[in-house]
Amino acid sequence: MKVQQLICDKCKIVLLEKDSVYLEEEKFPITSEEAKMIDKEHRGHECHIELVEKFS
Repeated sequence: MKVQQLICDKCKIVLLEKDSVYLEEEKFPITSEEAKMIDKEHRGHECHIELVEKFS
């Protein structure tokens, strides 16, 4: 199963994980609650999105 992960480069942690169904649309949808958490805890930090394979 492939998932997209939003990773904080400064903190070296996965902030959010989303299903890869949005990958073809080149989207990483987040809710307003998720956006508030990221803004509050990681404002000014560099982040990137990775596609990873998860094994059960």
